[in-house]
Amino acid sequence: MKIISDKSIMRQKLNILLAIVLTVHTICCCRSGNTFFYRAVERSDVDVIKDKAGLIRTVYCDIYIEHVDSEGWKYLRDAPFFRGNGKGDPVPVCFHFIIENTWKRPFYIDRIEILHQGKVIKTEDFSFIKDKEYMENRYSVNLASLQIKRRILTDDTLLQDIDFSNDSVEYRLDFIAPGDRVSFFRFFSWLPVGKTTKVRIGIKYFDLKKVIDFDIGCFEYNGTMQEQAGF
Repeated sequence: MKIISDKSIMRQKLNILLAIVLTVHTICCCRSGNTFFYRAVERSDVDVIKDKAGLIRTVYCDIYIEHVDSEGWKYLRDAPFFRGNGKGDPVPVCFHFIIENTWKRPFYIDRIEILHQGKVIKTEDFSFIKDKEYMENRYSVNLASLQIKRRILTDDTLLQDIDFSNDSVEYRLDFIAPGDRVSFFRFFSWLPVGKTTKVRIGIKYFDLKKVIDFDIGCFEYNGTMQEQAGF
């Protein structure tokens, strides 16, 4: 009876998660046939590359963030180690990160999170799902492989410009060494989009801690770029 109960709880949690994400996705992205997507908002310290990726340069590192859309998932399926055994694209919102250590010391990624109106939303690691094969079999991409860090061997920054099969290798260090460019993907169970929504990346080296943040907006593409109002 305990096994059945655990499975029932797992299904309930998963259904709640999917319902929340689908609601947010519908509010933001399912309107009038136009294309909606998430992107870093331009600021004095943020460069936007080809209307897709946001870039912040600091003394310590360069950080790129890019939302993975349907075209991105299609592209990732071409890499054997990203290919999953299931069908369809992941429902949770996903961002691709590249962090390049431009400093003379190694540092750790301390945290990645969303801050919205004082509420912190942590990344989703799917640990509440007890099925060990879920991350490989649920979608057309492998959720576990996407969260493993990879070193990028070229200067490419946009997701669909990177040849992951030939120009990246698995990165086994738990820190980022000077000069290394490291790529990874992180999921969020939901993403509230408004003027106060930020994605925050924390890095640390012993007692030194720095937080870099991007403002994230929902944009519409219907021939021209237009940012949508938050909700």
